[in-house]
Amino acid sequence: MGKIMHKFAADIGIVRSFLVMAIGLATFAGCEPADESAGVGATPKIPLKLTIISPHSERIRNTFADAFSKWYDQNYQKSVSIEWIVRGTPQCVKYIDNLFEGHDAQGAMAAPDLMFGGGLEDHRGLAARDRCFELDLGDSLDGVPADIHGLPVRDEKNRWVATGLSTFGILYNEADCKARGIEPPTTWTDLADPRFDGWLAIANPAQSGSNRQCMMLILQQQGWEEGWKTLVKILANARVLESSSTRVQDQVASGVMLACFAVNFDGLRRVQENPDSLQYINPPGATAATPDITSVLKTAADSRLAQQFVKFCLSDEGQAIWSMKAKGGDGAARTLYHYPIKPGLYESHKDQLAVADNPFVNDFGVRIDQDAAVKQSTAIIPMTGAICGENHIRLQQTWEAIQDEGMNDVALTKLCEPLIGEQEAYEALSKVQGAGDDEALAIHQKWSDAFRAKIEEAVQIAKGGE
Repeated sequence: MGKIMHKFAADIGIVRSFLVMAIGLATFAGCEPADESAGVGATPKIPLKLTIISPHSERIRNTFADAFSKWYDQNYQKSVSIEWIVRGTPQCVKYIDNLFEGHDAQGAMAAPDLMFGGGLEDHRGLAARDRCFELDLGDSLDGVPADIHGLPVRDEKNRWVATGLSTFGILYNEADCKARGIEPPTTWTDLADPRFDGWLAIANPAQSGSNRQCMMLILQQQGWEEGWKTLVKILANARVLESSSTRVQDQVASGVMLACFAVNFDGLRRVQENPDSLQYINPPGATAATPDITSVLKTAADSRLAQQFVKFCLSDEGQAIWSMKAKGGDGAARTLYHYPIKPGLYESHKDQLAVADNPFVNDFGVRIDQDAAVKQSTAIIPMTGAICGENHIRLQQTWEAIQDEGMNDVALTKLCEPLIGEQEAYEALSKVQGAGDDEALAIHQKWSDAFRAKIEEAVQIAKGGE
């Protein structure tokens, strides 16, 4: 059995972050500066400035910043300097909402021109709240389909468009699994197995869009009842909830943890960097190809320049950067492992692509119910907060007690049954949407208390041998 590592203190500030992120009440400010510098040439040029908010990795940011600036200079004889605001996907959305809702009275928050990356639920929500410009992309959309397996890849009003596709799966340390005699995971339910007790790295879904998406896919594949049984055990196996997907991937790469959730392009990049130890897998029949979306925001100082960035991402050059094996001595280090958004490229450039599958042809197993996905993604954040806020250590202790008692079925059922019914959860969250902090925290406290009571019942059952 894995030992519980008391690495963290579950204070009320962490607890609050789960619920307020789900219902749009938290405030995030500030930005991370870009790594690129303006450079000084013989003939001074004042570069145009583009501000982009993004959950993407430094490798993706740097690659696109360099390539777009060169492309723009070649086509328009002007250079572009990109300032990056880097957040997890849920925090990107909250940052944008805060600007529109007037939570920047002192003007300290940089106003982004566009959001680069994120999923359907995120960008659809921004468009529904009138945060996005309608784009005039012209022939840039040639070859871009309307949908993939029923999921739209562009808005009917062109307020957002996917520039690539991604899948979600598991990154694991094969070498360290072998060294510890632990069978590597092959699907989501393996992460719920006691063999991974204390060996999982999971990111807070209020801060990581990729981890939230993996949890949503589990609910989509398994349904509410069975899905939460799996998720409760996964959360019990997690040593601690981390603040970002990068942190959990770092822990798996170093061997401190054995497995984590990951989006395919991050997972494959990690494998490329650590080929002797790491593996990434799309769980067979249990994931989906989903749009990776970009929107031009109404906070844009230069919406035309922002739109040119979108056009670049959709161009042949931009699609090549996303999806093809980079050339040159450092090509592997620059490969981004995205699925291209244009189906024709899978045939015309099949020998050059960095990804093996054609998501327009291959079925990854899960056909996402869009309406359910929005509700599930919203519910995951506060429910995870109730389970892993102040209750996480007690959950881990109870999970170990059940294992010590031979996996008592009655105790395990009590521990893992859903905290609340699906429709009841959606109705409760709907009532507090846009409400004040007091209402939000009251819901959190109710759910947290209810889960604590379930934990204590499970402990008593396990100890009583029922």
